[in-house]
Amino acid sequence: MMKISLRIFALLLGAFVFLACSDKVAGTATDTENTIAGTVTLANGSARSGISVRQVVARSASILDFIETETDSLGAFAFDSTIADTVNFEFRYHSNDSTLSETQIIRHVSSKSEDSLRVKLRESALVVGELEYTGNASFLAGSHFRVQLDSTTFSIDVFAPDSFKIALPEGAYSLTILPADSSVITKLRSSGYADSTIIRKLSVMVSAGDTLDVGKLRWDASQNEPTQVKILQGVVKNANGKPAKGVSVHVVTDLYGFGVLDSAAFVTQAVTDSMGVWRVAAPAFDLIEDSFRVEFRSKDSAGGVLMGLSDYIDKDDLEEAKDTLHVSTVTLAKTSNFLGSVFLVAEGAFTQDTLCWAYSIRVGFRGTSNFKTVSSCNSITMVNVPSDYQDLVFYSGDELVIRNLKSGKFDPADYVKSIRVNLPHGDTLKFQGITYTPPTTANDAFESEE
Repeated sequence: MMKISLRIFALLLGAFVFLACSDKVAGTATDTENTIAGTVTLANGSARSGISVRQVVARSASILDFIETETDSLGAFAFDSTIADTVNFEFRYHSNDSTLSETQIIRHVSSKSEDSLRVKLRESALVVGELEYTGNASFLAGSHFRVQLDSTTFSIDVFAPDSFKIALPEGAYSLTILPADSSVITKLRSSGYADSTIIRKLSVMVSAGDTLDVGKLRWDASQNEPTQVKILQGVVKNANGKPAKGVSVHVVTDLYGFGVLDSAAFVTQAVTDSMGVWRVAAPAFDLIEDSFRVEFRSKDSAGGVLMGLSDYIDKDDLEEAKDTLHVSTVTLAKTSNFLGSVFLVAEGAFTQDTLCWAYSIRVGFRGTSNFKTVSSCNSITMVNVPSDYQDLVFYSGDELVIRNLKSGKFDPADYVKSIRVNLPHGDTLKFQGITYTPPTTANDAFESEE
C-alpha cells in the first residue's frame, strides 16, 4: 500500500512540475526569452556606435516607462526583455556638437515578433514656438511645463513664458503641453480642473530637416470640460495656389479687441497639415456676439510673415451646422505695416497738449488679433498686419471704458469709430489725420462702475 502511494505521489509531483514549467506568460518585462534585436543605420546608410535606442511604453500622458541601450560599431542592438506586450522604439543620433541630428520612431512593436528590426534614421525636424500660461489654474501649476510628443520621450522643459525648440522625427504627431510635475497634474485634477484642459494638444506634421514655427501657445486649464463639439475645418493655400503646410490657426471672437492686451495676441490653436487642411474646435456660442473670424499666420522661405483671414462667419451658420462647419479656402499673402496718428477733438477750453496728456487711444483692425493702446498724440506704428481692405477701429484707451465695453455695459456704437483702409502687400500705409472725439464726460465710466 505504501509503494502504491509513493508511486501516485511521484506521478502527481511530475505533473505539477510539468504544468509549472509550461505556464509561462509571454511579453512581460521579466521574460528574457522575448529578445528584440536589430540594426540601425544613419541617413547616408553608414553604421555608428553609440546611437541611443529606447524601448518605451506610455502609462499615461505624464508617466512613461523606458529602458535604453546603444548600438555597437556595426549598428547592432539587442534587448533581452520587453517592458510590455507592445512597445514603441525611439532612436537618437547626436552629432559631434551634441545636436540631435538624426531620429526615428517605430511604433507598436510586438514582444512576440521574431523579425529583427532594420531601421534607417532621418534628419531631425525642429518645432519652435513660445509658451505662455494664464488663468486661475496657473497659481497651482506654476511656470514649469513640458512640451513633448504624445506617448514618447521626445520632450523639453519650458519655464513659461519662454520660447522653446524641440527636435523630433519626421511624421505626424500630437504635441502635448502639460505641467512638468506629475504631482501638479494630480493636484489640478483633485481641484476639479478638466483633464482635457490640463493636458493641451496640438497636431503637427513635419518632414525631415524642416523647421516648423507654431507661434505662441497658451496653457489655460478650466474647471469645465468643453461642451462645444462642433468643428471648424478649412484649407489654406499659398499665393501659387498650392496647399500651405504648417500654417498657424487662430479663431477671433473678440472682433474689436476689447480683451486683447497687445498686438502679439495671436495664439496658435491648430496647424495645417501637408494638404493645407486645418481643424479646430469651434468657439463656444456665448463667446460670439453675431459673427467671428479665423486668422492664419506663417512665414515664407526668407522668414517674412504671411497672413490670411477668413470671411466673417455668422453665429447662425455655426448653430445650424450639424457637426463640422466648412470655412472657405483662404490664400496667404504678404503682410502690411501701418503708420498713422490720431488728432483729438473735444468741446471746451482744452488745449491739444492737455488732451494728449489726458487720453490714450485703443487702435487695431477689426476681426484680427492686431490691437494696441497708444498715447493720444503719439504716432501709431503697427507691423505685420493683414493686407488688403480692413476696418481700422479706434476708441478710448481708458481701462474703465474698455472694461465696460467688454462687459456689454457700454454700447460699442457710442464709443468705437472705424474707417476703411487698403493696406498694401509687403509695404507700409502712411495714413494721416484720424480724428477722434473722446467720451463726453469721463464720469460715464465711473458711474457705470458704481
